[in-house]
Amino acid sequence: MKNKYALTVNSLLILLSTSLIATLLHESAHYFTGLYFHIPSEMHHNYVRPLSDGTPEQMVLIAGAGPVFSLILGLVITYIAFRISKASLFKLFMLWLGMENILMFLGYLLIAPIAKSGDTGKVFAYLGIPLPVAIGIAVVSVIVTSKLFRTFASQFAYYKHDTTFDKQENTKQLFVLPIIGCIVLGTLLNLPVFIWVSLLPTIFMPMSFFSTMGGYKKLSINDAELVVNKLSPWLIVVTVVVIGVFRYLV
Repeated sequence: MKNKYALTVNSLLILLSTSLIATLLHESAHYFTGLYFHIPSEMHHNYVRPLSDGTPEQMVLIAGAGPVFSLILGLVITYIAFRISKASLFKLFMLWLGMENILMFLGYLLIAPIAKSGDTGKVFAYLGIPLPVAIGIAVVSVIVTSKLFRTFASQFAYYKHDTTFDKQENTKQLFVLPIIGCIVLGTLLNLPVFIWVSLLPTIFMPMSFFSTMGGYKKLSINDAELVVNKLSPWLIVVTVVVIGVFRYLV
């Protein structure tokens, strides 16, 4: 059955599931790095709690493993998404998954000056990076994130909500409603948190995707290849499974 808000729902499912997947992979990098150093840990949905201490060098490597792994994985997945020539919800899923993982690196640079107990906050403290320098890195991160995500806008030009092309409606269904929905639902799914800093990425990082929306609005497009007017069963299944795993780890 056709649904005029199918693009919104499918996009929300993609944003929410890829956000949770990126978080789980990010935390897994912390967890397995700890195992490598023989430091037992408990993995939860949005943090890893070491059960013993290692050397300062080991602990900072564990902290930095999450963002670095997210960046590398994000670049690889984004490259794959760009290489998929045919428009599909799978291409859109891979694109968002790549962007979410890249953001798990750039976003942590952004919050480092105020999230001293976060991943990059711990790394910066170990390296003795002064607060003004950390703020400067955060500003550069904002600029890089905005410019980088704007370049991804062209990859969203393949989708429309109906046979008649309406750029304003496509913008709302591809970006506005899914991003807002992801922030709200993602925040709720991340509760409870071990430390309040854990909520900062969930609330503020997705706002970076509005820069992609800004780039999309500037594209000169009059039509799109793929009409998305039906809910995707596989996206529903993936989202339910990911939410189940995520909440199991609370």
